[in-house]
Amino acid sequence: MNGNIQIREKIESDNIQIQKILDECFGHNRYDRTVYLYRKTLPLRHLSLVSCIKDDPSIVIGTISFYPVLLNKIKCLLLGPLAVKLKYQGEGFGKSLIKRGLELAIAENQKICFVSGDYNYYKGFNFYKVNDKNLNIKTLGPLSFDDLLICELKKNAFSLLPKNSKLLPMA
Repeated sequence: MNGNIQIREKIESDNIQIQKILDECFGHNRYDRTVYLYRKTLPLRHLSLVSCIKDDPSIVIGTISFYPVLLNKIKCLLLGPLAVKLKYQGEGFGKSLIKRGLELAIAENQKICFVSGDYNYYKGFNFYKVNDKNLNIKTLGPLSFDDLLICELKKNAFSLLPKNSKLLPMA
């Protein structure tokens, strides 16, 4: 990965830059996607991160957030949105955000993380297709990607999950 990347917690003054990156990557109609039904609460502040170039940490290159969700009363995380300025995609800014975000989630004893994303990208971070774990997890609507992905942050956390359940937003 690029050694010139700095990851830091998002601050209020980053919001305009973050919105521009999200618009660039996902468009203005992103709010119509099912994942936004899970983003009714604020993202977890300590897991809302940005990536920057070390020489100028005031310029946001990428962004990641994690939202609390429920699966049969089990508190879980939903990763996203993850976005990197198009000009910088493929240079490690997104991967650095995921790596750091998951490290922080593990350190605070989170158990399970979900994402709606490209399996080929997220499998490098130990995300699996829910179906491959013999789980049938319903969502509030169709997802942009074929499969909901799941990552075990705490050893044996998958054993806590029922075979059939519904992923719900935190109230």
